Amino acid sequence: MKTFIARLLGITRSIFSVYAPLLRGLAVSGAGVLLPIALEVVRNLAQTDKSGAEKRDEAIAILKTSAIRQGLEASESIIRFTVESAVQRLKMGA
Repeated sequence: MKTFIARLLGITRSIFSVYAPLLRGLAVSGAGVLLPIALEVVRNLAQTDKSGAEKRDEAIAILKTSAIRQGLEASESIIRFTVESAVQRLKMGA
């Protein structure tokens, strides 16, 4: 299962071993639910003329609002991690 998830995320197994506890925390906290939203937000923001920092800040703000609307308790760091994960997945062509 670890190998499958590592391949899905596009990372090596050794890196996955380091991040596995954090990923479990994502799933438990409900932030995993936010990843599809983050992917869509990042995809849309990529087409704007804003700077990278502006895009990131806007994506984080949108994700915070989405989490609140869905009744999820996601910390700032989890939301930022979810946005960065979405950025990386889109860069890899996901």
